[in-house]
Amino acid sequence: MHQIPYKTALVTGASSGIGSSVVKALTEQGITAYALARRADRLNSLAKQTGATPIVLDICDTDELYRQLTGLEVDILVSNAGLGIGSTPLHKASREEVTTAMNTNLLAAMHLINIIAPGMVARSKGHIIHLGSIAGLYPLFSSVYGASKGGIHMMCQNLRLELKGTPIRCTEICPGRVETEFFEKAYKDPEVVKKIMTEITLLKAEDIADAVLYALSAPARVNIGLIELTPTEQMAGGLVSQPAHPSI
Repeated sequence: MHQIPYKTALVTGASSGIGSSVVKALTEQGITAYALARRADRLNSLAKQTGATPIVLDICDTDELYRQLTGLEVDILVSNAGLGIGSTPLHKASREEVTTAMNTNLLAAMHLINIIAPGMVARSKGHIIHLGSIAGLYPLFSSVYGASKGGIHMMCQNLRLELKGTPIRCTEICPGRVETEFFEKAYKDPEVVKKIMTEITLLKAEDIADAVLYALSAPARVNIGLIELTPTEQMAGGLVSQPAHPSI
């Protein structure tokens, strides 16, 4: 890998899993990191390990998001905060589940760009990385979660067009199953969680952090737009056929 040409970063969802691993990876490269999440105790522990600056904030608190982050100058934005909520079929999901999934996974990410990207453009320097999902690329299991991550995918595609004429790079990283707390929060049934976590060998959070470093360290002439990575034992695709009634 080439040397990363950036000095500062903001990472959301930084208190655990992928976000925490990304903060560790960036600070090991000498990058000054701001680590944003809700859980102060975990952020403070991460700050002690890495030297990162903690920002205790609920990503869905839009007013506070603009108040605390407006004017923050960073070269890298890693928009990672998200929830697995939204696995319930849309026709059975609660109003709260739909709203929370879209606010956390999509709208907050859009607000972050609205806050951070203008400074990148003004300084002619920056790299925006979004954590998407293979659920945003393929029909897998959920209209709600899939729509929130599908929205991230199309936003990233269009953001490249909107930032034309600038050196700002944009990358979307779409993982499959990763060994994090994600599934524990997404599913209430512990047996479902156990099956998901043990039936195949999952990706590690460090694998996603490595993908972030790979995108960041590409030569300035290279924009890595999309990285899709899954466990070797997981793949998307296929065709489902099921009669509507047992008598058919």
